[in-house]
This record gives sequence, structure tokens and C-alpha cells, in this order.
Amino acid sequence: MFKAYLYKDGQPAKTNLSIEEVKHALGDKNSMLWVDITQPEDTDIDLMTNVFDLHPLTIEDCIMPNARPKVEKFDNYLFLNTFALEAHLDEEEEIKTVELDFCLGKNFLLTVHADKMNSVTAIQGKVEKESPLMDKGADFLLCTVIDTMVDNYFPIINMFDDRVDDISDELFQNPNQETLNKIYNLKNEIMLLRRTVGPQTDTVNMIIRGSFSFIDESNITYFRNVYDNLVRLGDTVGNSRDIITSALETYNSVVSNRLNETMKTLTVIATIVMPLTLIASVYGMNFKYMPELNSKFGYPIVMGLMVALSAGMLYYFKRKKWL
Repeated sequence: MFKAYLYKDGQPAKTNLSIEEVKHALGDKNSMLWVDITQPEDTDIDLMTNVFDLHPLTIEDCIMPNARPKVEKFDNYLFLNTFALEAHLDEEEEIKTVELDFCLGKNFLLTVHADKMNSVTAIQGKVEKESPLMDKGADFLLCTVIDTMVDNYFPIINMFDDRVDDISDELFQNPNQETLNKIYNLKNEIMLLRRTVGPQTDTVNMIIRGSFSFIDESNITYFRNVYDNLVRLGDTVGNSRDIITSALETYNSVVSNRLNETMKTLTVIATIVMPLTLIASVYGMNFKYMPELNSKFGYPIVMGLMVALSAGMLYYFKRKKWL
């Protein structure tokens, strides 16, 4: 399913274009065309093949999921693969990536994505409200979409930072197995953020330094602003990664210290009980001739000795600060 916008001669963008109108607009160098394809179907593939004359590898990249952002230059267009971040708050604030592919030509921009994207929808709304975005060329429209997509990174990464801070506070209160699970989930998400932000920074940097014929020199400044934002996001993600790594180490230390305290307490108890067990074992032997067995005060003396011995050992342990 595709949605097309045609801008020409300063008039408001025309929508609801047919395939023939799209084909005619591509041949008109004085027009500016934006075609957005969501969930590509067979008719959309035919549009990319027969109308836009895309390379088979480009069509494959638009249909099949890619692992990393990239830039590829072809004769009549520039292919750019990017990823947006989406936070699903109803799914335990899970962070996911959504792929967005661009084909940039002299007078057209083709966007392809499998799911609805907030950044694309926002730009479409501006174009429909007669914003002059398409008046500045296809490369400026490309930069605007990427810039909006990157701006949407910030609230998601800020949300991630809040979760990292919560974990840091929880570590020194009552860490448990659930805390460890949260740390590992955050660690997986930080790896996802690094794989998304890092390569995308390199991709935009290639556009800035590449001298591509499809990008006007006057618009490089706008791409450089996007690059600066991505670098700042990369620094934030790197700091969060360091915090998560430290949190995991702190968790192991806290759990180890807690285990040591437990073992120390159990060792003290076992040490106190050991001489009491020895005394009870001696007087539990079934020998007939044991002088203390016939003593009238034997039992209270032994019990008093055991109490005194326990108290003395407790005092000694406390003095040594073992308790």
C-alpha cells in the first residue's frame, strides 16, 4: 500500500496519485515526488521495479529485514537503510527497532517500511498541512524524516535512563533474582541501542562526507545537525552501558557480601554449639561408673557451665567484631 505526494510550482502537495501519475511525475524534473510504502505488497513491488526502476538488491533490502544501517549508491538513486526506535509501554516498556528504507533521487524520495512509523506520519501531516518541506528538494525531505526519527530517540533513551536509575537504587535496598533479571534485560536493550545508534551515526557521517550527487551541498548542514544528535545519543547510550555493567558487578558484590554475612552467622552458631555438643556427648555416654552421674547438683552445674560457655563465646565474638 503506497501513499504519494506530488509538489510542483509552489502549489499545495497533490495526494492520492495513481501509478500512471507517479510515473509521469518521475519524468518531470520540475516536480517533487514522495512515495511512502507501508507493508509492501505485490503491486508495490511492481511499482518499485517498473516505475522507479530499482535494482533487485535494493528491492530485496526493502522487503527483507536488514541487520545494520547502510548507504549504497546507484546510477539513478541513493539507497539508505535506517532504523527507528519504538517503545511499547504496554509490553513492560520493551524497546524495539523498526526499519525504514529510503531511495533518494533527483526529484523523488521513496520510503518503505513494514510497520506504521510515528516519524513518517508526523512529516506526512506537515505536508498535508501545506508545509514547505517538499519545496526544498528531496534531499531536504530525507533529512527532515531522519531528523524527526532521531528526535524520537530522545524520550525513549531518557525512559531507558530512568529505568537504569531505578535499578541502581534497587541494588542497595533489597536486590533479588528479579533485580538480576531486570539488569540482564537492560543489558540486552543497551546492546540493541548500541547496534542501532552507532552504525546509524556512521551512515549519516558517510552522507556528510560522501559528496553524493543526489544531496545538495546547501543541505549538508542539516545532515550535520542530525549527525551531532546521533553522536550525543551514542554518548548517552555508552554511559548507560557503563552503568549497567557496574550495576551487574555491584549486584554480584552485594549478593556475595550477603552470603558472607549469612555464612559468618552460621559459623558463629556452629562454633557456639560445638562445645555444648561435646559436653552433652560426654554425659550421654552409657558408662556405669561416672562420678558426676550420682552428683545431686550435677545437672544444674553442667547446664550453668553450658550457659556460661555460650555467653563467654558470644562476648568474645562481639569484642572481635565478628558479630
